[in-house]
Amino acid sequence: MPNTAAANTVAPETPTVPLSAAVSANKDVQRVFVGRLEPLRVVDLAFQISGQILELPVSAGESLKQGELIARLDLADFELALARAQASLDLATSEFNRSSQLANRGAGSEARLDTAKAQLAQSEVAMREAERRLAQTSIKAPFEALVGRIFVEAYSNTTPAAPIVRLQDISEMRVYISLPEELAALARTQAENFNITATFPAAPGYEAELILREFVTEPDPVAQTYVVEFAIAGEPDPRLLPGMTANVVAGLTVPGDTGGVLVPVAAIDTTSAPEPRVWVFDEATGTVGPRTVRLGLPRKNSIVVLEGLAAGQRVVSGGWWKLIDGMTIRPDAL
Repeated sequence: MPNTAAANTVAPETPTVPLSAAVSANKDVQRVFVGRLEPLRVVDLAFQISGQILELPVSAGESLKQGELIARLDLADFELALARAQASLDLATSEFNRSSQLANRGAGSEARLDTAKAQLAQSEVAMREAERRLAQTSIKAPFEALVGRIFVEAYSNTTPAAPIVRLQDISEMRVYISLPEELAALARTQAENFNITATFPAAPGYEAELILREFVTEPDPVAQTYVVEFAIAGEPDPRLLPGMTANVVAGLTVPGDTGGVLVPVAAIDTTSAPEPRVWVFDEATGTVGPRTVRLGLPRKNSIVVLEGLAAGQRVVSGGWWKLIDGMTIRPDAL
């Protein structure tokens, strides 16, 4: 009599899953970010005294050399004040000389000499103040700059600290980008291994090498990113203006042999958090089993596995959620 129990036993289904071989990771990691072009510094210039603006020879967007005139006030009142101070100084000097001569001959009192000396000192201070105020009637470019904005019109009256023009220091152009925390850590500790370049939609055909300048260690509270500031090496393209968009390519050269391999992102078992794992195929037995790994940076549709996997080993690249440890599988791709 046939064994009906054995005949009715159904063999467990062997799932068919896709496999992918782990390949050695290149030592160059590359990411692309959108950045913003800014000048080295932005300064609003203002007069330190009140007066009427008679000269304003600059216009927005104009390039200035260091020392070029930006604005000048009406000089009349300040020249008169300087003349009065000069007359007072001359008189105080003469009085001091007479008092000194009389004191030397014994014909004058020491009190008169002291008074003349004090008046002379006060006149000298008043003279310096008048000269300084006259010098403050003009504003000149403190550095080579681009006129970003003009706040007033010629012949208008101005008061101290009221901005006249906004200057942008373009002696060095800066590019700002926001880096995710994993790249920010590498940029801070391995800056010498980064190769950063930028292209600009407004300047087709121009590619600039970037140099790391500043690193903001306070993250954005929402995006958890860190602002990194780069400088454009060499002379920037004249088509570039502050505020333009930059496409920044960050390439990281990993020193030495890291032993890292690349696997598809879909191969990472995310149900085992906080320690990710992959399902490795055993060529000899045709079975699969989970293995904990340490991950590196993603690269498009792949991710770097730094520890736990060797090049050439095959991993399940899809459908790992229906597997159990030691299960026999049928490879979908060899």
